[in-house]
Amino acid sequence: MSEKRDYSILLKKDGTFYVGQCLEIPQARGQGNTKAEAIEDTKKAIKICKSYLESKKKLSSKLVTVSI
Repeated sequence: MSEKRDYSILLKKDGTFYVGQCLEIPQARGQGNTKAEAIEDTKKAIKICKSYLESKKKLSSKLVTVSI
């Protein structure tokens, strides 16, 4: 995989469990019975999303990056 970097996880309590969402990769979400479990589950989701995005970059011959 690529270099390490920091990601922000937004944690919310939803009923009896916690949900986490990565702010930099909104598709990366996790949940757990505790904050720690939600963080670990979200970290797994971040890794899966990063792997998917990296595989798409390798397949794309005409990737364009834009700044807004």
